Amino acid sequence: MSSIPSIPIPINDIPNKLATTLGALFIGATIASVCFGITLLQTVVYYKLNSSDPWIFRYSVALLLIFDTLHVALSTHALYFYLIQSFGNYLALLSKVIWSFPLQLLINVFINSGVQALYAVRIWKLGRKFHMILPRFIVIPVAATFGTGLYVIYDAYTLSSFLDVSNIRPCIYTVFSTMTVADFIIAGVMCFYLHKGRSMTTFSSTTKTIVKLMRIVVISGLLTSTCSLLTLISYIVWPDTLIFLTIGTFILPKLYINSLLAMLNSRKSSMWSVGKGYQAEQKMIRFAPHDAENGVADSGQTNVTIPGLDTGTQTQTNVNLSFHAAERSQSSSVGDMTFA
Repeated sequence: MSSIPSIPIPINDIPNKLATTLGALFIGATIASVCFGITLLQTVVYYKLNSSDPWIFRYSVALLLIFDTLHVALSTHALYFYLIQSFGNYLALLSKVIWSFPLQLLINVFINSGVQALYAVRIWKLGRKFHMILPRFIVIPVAATFGTGLYVIYDAYTLSSFLDVSNIRPCIYTVFSTMTVADFIIAGVMCFYLHKGRSMTTFSSTTKTIVKLMRIVVISGLLTSTCSLLTLISYIVWPDTLIFLTIGTFILPKLYINSLLAMLNSRKSSMWSVGKGYQAEQKMIRFAPHDAENGVADSGQTNVTIPGLDTGTQTQTNVNLSFHAAERSQSSSVGDMTFA
């Protein structure tokens, strides 16, 4: 049992307080558990499709999965303390902050900043083909998010109860505002580079892939930015509840990880489908034989090397050229060019 003394509170106030405090945390933990299952599924898909990805992405995905697992474990421990161990003692929620709760916030900072850093690496790779001004600029909001997050964690460890949350109100405003701005900037810069890459390609299938990636980037950036903004708004509107913690500490980290994995998996699956479609595509070219006047039929097979569209490798393509002499002077022969 909890050692915190129980102090009676008005019975009429208990349902409303529980609904906006423990009830909100319970709903957030339930949604986070569902998102954690989606994270596990997307991680398995990622390692099946992206085994040849750069090491920084493969190891970072594994590290993010470890952090996410710790986040779920710490969240479960905190809820167990407030819902089970302190059952019937509502004052426990107000007068004590369990140790697992600020540690969970620290894991949140690592997850959110880690995902933003991976997006920054992705932007840096895209920026090498154009210019490096924007990739260097992205470092500023990412570092600002990490710094403000650590500052909030420091203040969270100084709290003796949830009643003192109002003392760190400026820090809460700063960290979620910074995260919102950083997400919008990252999504905008990535779409800008993908749009420039789209204008440089002449293959319609590759263009469709780039457009699909742009949509995913916009959707993921809007999701995380909207979630950060909702956290800030909920704290402004309901400062005496824990609704903002439900959104910002339970749901937001899961959205970050799943949005990153969705982008990586869609990128690889789209490239694979484009490659398969390119290999299966057949084209017919009509032309007249160079010796049609003499009625000589030429035939032959020529090997042409065409650079691969997606992997940067070269694929060997057999081009079969068949010439048939015309039986009449005005007829023309047909050559079939088949891309295998």
